[in-house]
Amino acid sequence: MNLYKTIENMLNDGKPYISMHVPGHKNNTIGYLSMIDARFDMTEIDGLDDLHEPEGILKKINQNLSQKYPGYIAQMMVNGTTNGMISAIFALKNKTVRFVIVDHAHKSVYHGMQLTGADYIEAASAELFDLQINAGDTIILTYPTYTGDTIDVQAIIAYAHRHNARVITDEAHGAHFDIVPGFPESSMKHDSDITIQSYHKMLPALTMASVIFTKSQPLHDEVMKYINYFETSSPSYLVMLSIESAHEFYKTYHPESFFENRSVIIEALRKQKLTVEKKADPAKILLSHPELSSYKLAKILAEQHHIHHEMVTDEGVLWCLPLFHRGDRYPLETLIHRIGDITRDSGIPMQSVQNIESKETARLLSDVRVLLNNVCRRNIVPYPPGIPLVREGEVITEEHIKTITHNMYNRVRIEGVKHNLEHYKNEES
Repeated sequence: MNLYKTIENMLNDGKPYISMHVPGHKNNTIGYLSMIDARFDMTEIDGLDDLHEPEGILKKINQNLSQKYPGYIAQMMVNGTTNGMISAIFALKNKTVRFVIVDHAHKSVYHGMQLTGADYIEAASAELFDLQINAGDTIILTYPTYTGDTIDVQAIIAYAHRHNARVITDEAHGAHFDIVPGFPESSMKHDSDITIQSYHKMLPALTMASVIFTKSQPLHDEVMKYINYFETSSPSYLVMLSIESAHEFYKTYHPESFFENRSVIIEALRKQKLTVEKKADPAKILLSHPELSSYKLAKILAEQHHIHHEMVTDEGVLWCLPLFHRGDRYPLETLIHRIGDITRDSGIPMQSVQNIESKETARLLSDVRVLLNNVCRRNIVPYPPGIPLVREGEVITEEHIKTITHNMYNRVRIEGVKHNLEHYKNEES
């Protein structure tokens, strides 16, 4: 029971850790997941319907989800947005001559390209309107970004549709959009053809809870064909219950305490000389300090104050704020108290926040130059955010090596490095 003990210790030690990361229920302090218990872990017996071809209670939940954006057909998923993205790409592959991947996409998009063998190009959102778009194109948008930034999704979708192209939107981090005034609009307000939302990221649902929305019945039917291929045939009723609960939360949400508490948090951070960058999504903020690297700041927050972030990059430490509501159980007072201790003169010895490399990390750092000028055998992906740094088939350059070693030195998790190293070491031997 090592995993149980690890999580139990994190939640119940003398200084329980505070979540500033996903999932949106924030250790079951936001929303109403307490209503779910292990007895509800059922299977597709009589009365509980079939997620892959719903006709009863699960169909009713999907219909309720469809009301979020009139004109769309919704389908619950228990394999996350990754499942939805790959299914959407397969569903449109026969109508698509060329996929256009806009800005920085999640690894699931590139996995979909590899699995289908589809032709694709990459384009920056600012340059998209200079491209010759036509009916053979399908545009893939990531909206919002992992850090809560947005693009002019209305203009891009309108441009695509004027040229009879289609749009798939990875809206994993936007299931809470349109929840109240002050939050960005969903791509579905502007007629994205397929949009996939991760209900678990910012709404209070269990991890892997996602919903895919399609704009027409024929397209929905084609998407369902591939969801049935890729999604588990034993879906979790606990995850589906959490989607239903999160959707009810979304429909009945009142914003007063969110914006008030957000202001309190930002003010407390700024009093400690931290720079707070607000994002288009008000539930995300990026923290930095003029005298600390973002990696050292993240280490101080996590190890000294037990406040755990969503992601850290050179730009800063990303926090996902809770969707505060009446009756929530989020430890706001404790958070503010701990923020009050974040100062350079708080007694934290600076040597305690230096990067202490494990033997394994040190070995990888010394070996990684083996990859220079070799072809990438498996995607190299910092995670989070899950955006490939080097894709399979690309030549690994000096710039790639610098970025990989920089991330590894700062103890950022990177997928694929070990696989590539093992391949080329075995090849040499």
